[in-house]
Amino acid sequence: MRYRITVSYDGAGFCGWQSQPSGRSVQDALENAVFRLSGERTHVVGSGRTDAGVHAIAQVAHFELSREYENKTVVGALNAHLPRSVRVTDCRRADGGFDARKSAKRKTYMYLMYRGERSPLLDGRAVAVGDADCGSMRRIAEDIVGTHDFTTFMAHGSGAKNAVRTVYSVRFEDDGKFIKMFITANGFLYNMVRIIAALMIKAGHGEPVDIEALLAARDRTAAKDTAPPYGLYLYDVEYE
Repeated sequence: MRYRITVSYDGAGFCGWQSQPSGRSVQDALENAVFRLSGERTHVVGSGRTDAGVHAIAQVAHFELSREYENKTVVGALNAHLPRSVRVTDCRRADGGFDARKSAKRKTYMYLMYRGERSPLLDGRAVAVGDADCGSMRRIAEDIVGTHDFTTFMAHGSGAKNAVRTVYSVRFEDDGKFIKMFITANGFLYNMVRIIAALMIKAGHGEPVDIEALLAARDRTAAKDTAPPYGLYLYDVEYE
C-alpha cells in the first residue's frame, strides 16, 4: 500500500531532508515515525531534497507499507512520534505509479525577507534586508521567467547534467514589513533560488543587476552571492 503525505517542517536543527551518515535529517525523523506506527522499515521518498536550514510548508513524500491504515490514523500516529518541528498535515492513498519526486510537474519556493535590522525573533525564519525596494526586485525578476540555461544560478557541487529549466513565474508580496518572493518552475538546480534571492536583495538596495547578461555568461562566478538558507521555504508541489 502506497501512502502520499504532505509535510511541514522547520529546517533549523536538521542537516536537510536527505538522510546523512552523520546528522539529523527530516527523512530520518519520518522513517522512524513510520516504523513506530507500523513496525516496518521503509524508505520515505520526498519530492526534493531541501538543504540544511531550509524549511517546508508543503513537502510531499511517499512510502510503502504492507498493511492498510486509515489516512487520519497515519497522520495522527506519525505526528505523535515526530519532533515538534515536523508535522504531517495530510495523508492519502496513492497508486503504485505515483512517485513524489518523479511525478512532480511544478514546484514553488518562497523566500521570506523583512525590512529593518536583524531581529532575534525572526532570525532563522526570514532574512533582514534593511530598506530594500520591492519594486526594483520585481523589475529584474521579469527576465528570469522563461526557459533558460541557469548554469550561472547553480552552485558548485551540483550533480545536474543539464542546467536548462523553465521558470513559470516570479511574484512578490509586500506588506510594508515582509517581502515574500514566490518562484515557480518545472525544477530547480542546487541553490538556484537562494542565488536568485541574493540578486533580488542586491537590486533592492540599488545595485545594478543584469539578469540577461548573467544567464548568457553561464558562469557561476558571475553571480557570486548566495542568500541564507533560513529564508527559503518549499511552498508547494504540483502533480497532474
